[in-house]
Amino acid sequence: MWSRRGLFAMAAGAAVVTACAPEQPGTVADDGSVTVAHAFGETRIPAPPTRVVSAGLTDADDLLALGVVPVAVTDWFGNEPFGVWPWAQPRLGGAQPVVLSLADGVQVDQIAGLRPDLIVATDAGLDEQTYRRLAEIAPTLPQSGSAAFFEPWRDQATAIGQAVFRRDDMAALISGVETRFTQVKEARPQFSDVSVLLLDGRLTRGDVRVTGPPWRREFLTQMGLTLADPAEPLIPRDRVADVLDSADVLIWTTESPEEQGALLADPVIAALSATRRERHVFTDKELAGAIAYASTLSWPVVADRLPPMIASALN
Repeated sequence: MWSRRGLFAMAAGAAVVTACAPEQPGTVADDGSVTVAHAFGETRIPAPPTRVVSAGLTDADDLLALGVVPVAVTDWFGNEPFGVWPWAQPRLGGAQPVVLSLADGVQVDQIAGLRPDLIVATDAGLDEQTYRRLAEIAPTLPQSGSAAFFEPWRDQATAIGQAVFRRDDMAALISGVETRFTQVKEARPQFSDVSVLLLDGRLTRGDVRVTGPPWRREFLTQMGLTLADPAEPLIPRDRVADVLDSADVLIWTTESPEEQGALLADPVIAALSATRRERHVFTDKELAGAIAYASTLSWPVVADRLPPMIASALN
């Protein structure tokens, strides 16, 4: 139910911003507090938090990037220890956070028992009623805008940085990610004439799905590549050949050799020009996860590992 592919395909629920953000969001007020604007209004955090619950699917990464080790992490996919992937594991520093799940909704009662002083739920699909319940437990940070899941990564990271009193540090981390992708563009000028598609690693009833919302693919253009995205993210089987053959390189977010084999065994995929020219790039589990998490910690993994794979496919 809560696979990354299923969630990427969900329509985001609508939410209305009910309060205007201050001129300098995340500024520490005279009383030592910080106020963060979000989809349901704003949240005041009275002091730097020490017991933070990560109630969303991906927000633990941004907390760990700032050295904030949550007392609980919400597991998404991959069956990683404590719901934390390899790029973030060292930042636990031996901590063993409680592992929460969204399979049956937000575990409000369990979160209450953890006695948090901040609940980060930027990627938890909160509705206003659930937000209000969590806010009765501790200051709660929901999504920033209308995307109940998977809001643009900069928005999530920025809000989390403000909520833990590390606004400037988070701005530096975001800038660092941007620099990593820009450096790829500078180092690989051959990418300027290359069009790509970023695709799910499994077929959807025979159809092909472009991975995630548009912001999740913009890192490819930052690296100098051109997106060959179709008008609709789900490419029907009768159009797969035409759409996929329009790209120079196909990047499939596969998680195992078995998924790669299943794709190449499909007759439509086997007949593509990318198959004949060996222009497929297949990710492994960690790289697929890094693209899915789209965080300040996972993006550097993508910037390091994916460009050589694309370059190899072009040779």
